[in-house]
Amino acid sequence: MSRTLSIAALAASLSLLLAACGGKAPATAGDAEGAAKAAATDASATDAQQQLAAKLNAYIGCFNTVDSDVHRSAKAYTGWIKDLQAGPTGRETRVYGPSEIDSYDIKQCDGPITEAMAAKPALSGLDAAAGRYLQALKALAPISHDVHDYYDRLDYEDDQFAKGKQLHAPLMAAFKDFASASEAFNIELERQNDAAQREQLKVLEQAEGRTREYYRLAMMLEAKAIMDMMGEDDFDVARARERLDVFNRISDEAHAKVADQEPGKLDWNSFEREAENFRREGKERLQRVSGKVPYTDFEQRMLASPSMAPSGSAGRLLHIYNALVFQSNRQ
Repeated sequence: MSRTLSIAALAASLSLLLAACGGKAPATAGDAEGAAKAAATDASATDAQQQLAAKLNAYIGCFNTVDSDVHRSAKAYTGWIKDLQAGPTGRETRVYGPSEIDSYDIKQCDGPITEAMAAKPALSGLDAAAGRYLQALKALAPISHDVHDYYDRLDYEDDQFAKGKQLHAPLMAAFKDFASASEAFNIELERQNDAAQREQLKVLEQAEGRTREYYRLAMMLEAKAIMDMMGEDDFDVARARERLDVFNRISDEAHAKVADQEPGKLDWNSFEREAENFRREGKERLQRVSGKVPYTDFEQRMLASPSMAPSGSAGRLLHIYNALVFQSNRQ
């Protein structure tokens, strides 16, 4: 099964509980009606933002829990089969079954996605993609379980791969359907979440100024823009350098203004450490691509390993970005 999109975790939408902006003079009898209408409008907008954030976070929670694991499982299974169309020959000496999709994984997706699909606001494209994703995940679970047990219990030694050959085609069909659903869900979810976060960033700054939450969200939006741009080797170096400069500036400003605030100082420091790792690796990535620095033979072999990918590679930047997302979602 080919993987057509990067296995990037998604930063959770900011859940806003904003009051109307303060600093205004008390309303007089003459403008009380107008003030009341404005307050009602503000409350309605805040409710809508809360509903959208809750919906997106439910989808993101499922996606971040299961998606990368399923793709790694597919990669492990298909890695030892020379001809995926034909399936295992029975002469292989090293075999790997897919990982199980357990009840915890299904629980993280089934209820939350079902509820989010029915919740307001209705987002037809995203809701449909989420439904297909859940359906594909639930269809994949039993066949991957059967294949996992078959290879984990070494049953292929008893029947000369007969059942393994029988299960291969339905497993690959399920993997293919999941990959297609995953890509569509990822695209819709990223599009909606990016737009929501940028709108939330403006509202947050207007209502409360540049708080710690403002900086966290601003840094994550810039980090994602960098990741999207630098995920391939043919990115525009000048534009990437500009993006890195923006990320560095907002990170420096955040450190100067909110790093020592309590409560939450230790958690924020953990987030800042991952942000520092990301900015350093972004620089390494920029230098490798701009300098056209080739990978050594050893580095070539490590490119497919997220944790062992060489410095300056897209895989290494993605690995560090996902660590940054994890810390962001803990804030």
